[in-house]
Amino acid sequence: MIAVENQAVENAIPKDASDEFTVPESNAFGQSFRDYEGSVRLSIVENCYRLHHINQTYDFVKRTREEYAKLNKAEMSIWEAIELLDDFVDESDPDLDEPQIQHMLQTAEAIRKDYPNEDWLHLTALIHDVGKVLYFPQFGSLPQWAVVGDTFIVGCAYDKSIVYRKYLEENPDYNNPAYNTKLGVYSEGCGLENVLLTWGHDDYMYLVLKASETTLPPAALFIIRYHSLHPMHLEGGYQYLMNDEDRENLKWSKLFCKYDLYSKSKVHIDVEKVKPYYESLIKKYFPEKIRW
Repeated sequence: MIAVENQAVENAIPKDASDEFTVPESNAFGQSFRDYEGSVRLSIVENCYRLHHINQTYDFVKRTREEYAKLNKAEMSIWEAIELLDDFVDESDPDLDEPQIQHMLQTAEAIRKDYPNEDWLHLTALIHDVGKVLYFPQFGSLPQWAVVGDTFIVGCAYDKSIVYRKYLEENPDYNNPAYNTKLGVYSEGCGLENVLLTWGHDDYMYLVLKASETTLPPAALFIIRYHSLHPMHLEGGYQYLMNDEDRENLKWSKLFCKYDLYSKSKVHIDVEKVKPYYESLIKKYFPEKIRW
C-alpha cells in the first residue's frame, strides 16, 4: 500500500523544486560524458556491451526474469545490500571507475540538495543501482553483461539510438521476424509494465521492491525499472508502447536521469556521515528485512 503522503508524487514535478541541475563540462576523467568512442575505459566498456548485445535475447530475458522473480537468493536489509557494492565497479560506465556505493550516494546527495523535501526521491536515488548485487555469488554470480549497462526493450525492433548497436546484429533475435518489427510481440499503447527489458540490475531491483511492501510511490518503482532505458530518456524512444501512467511517471524518471548520469565524481561522499539519514529513510519506507 502506498503511503497517503506520497500520492501527489504521481502528478507533477514540485513547482518549488529546482530543475536547473547544471551538467558538468567533463566527467571524472576530464572527458565528455557518455563518450563511447574515446573514453579512457573504452576497451572495458565496449567489450561489456558487445557481450550484452549478443546475449540479451528475448528468451534469455524471459527465462532469467522468471528465475529471479522467485526472490529466493537472500533475505537482508537494504543497507546490507548497499554495503556489498563498496568495491563493485561497473564495466559499462565510460564516465566513472569508482565503487558503486559512491555513485549511488553521489546521485542521492545531488538530488537531496536540489529537492530537499522529496525524501522518497533521495532514497530512490540511493537504491537505484542496488540490483547490481546480481554480480555476487550469493545472488548467482551473473557476468556484468547481465547486470549493468543501458537497457533496451527486447521482443521488438531495436531502437536506433542504442549504444554500440552494431553488435546487436550478432544477437539471434536480430533477424527473427517475431521480434524485429516495430511492435514485435507487443501492441501499441500496451504500457511499459507489459514489456521485457534486457535483464540486469534495474528490473531485478524492481521485482525486489514490488514484493517488499515498500511504501515508496509508483514513480519510484518506475525510476528503478527504467532508469537505464536511455533510448527513452535521451532520445524519446518507445513512445508507441507507453500508456498515460508511463507518460506521467516519465517526468520523474527524466528528472532523475540527469543526476544519475552527470553527478559522477572522483570526490567521495563520507559514507558514515550520511548513513544515519539514509538509514532513517530506509526505516520509513521499508521493512527491516526484505527478500532478494
